[in-house]
Amino acid sequence: MRIQFTVTDEELEILTKKAIEGGFPSITEYCKCSSLQENTSYADLYTTLLNKISSLPKGKEFVLRELIATPPALIGRWFYENVNKGLVKNVEHIGKAEGGVEKYKRI
Repeated sequence: MRIQFTVTDEELEILTKKAIEGGFPSITEYCKCSSLQENTSYADLYTTLLNKISSLPKGKEFVLRELIATPPALIGRWFYENVNKGLVKNVEHIGKAEGGVEKYKRI
């Protein structure tokens, strides 16, 4: 089921700030978890991914499946979008690895 709602520009700024401060991978996930007053396993898994990346040595190239066994596609999409938006400060997207999966580098 899909649930949608409209927010003002000011409300969007507030939600964006709270999502980033809370370590959520997206505003949507922040709103969902806030509404249900609980974290989802995907939000927890995303945080685990970021923690594993932080422990990698600088310059290390990686694909997500090296850090999380069979990562859900949604985690991959969130990560790709957040890297490209500059929200994940210690990672750059460097193209595709064998098999067409996205490849990243810890910076």
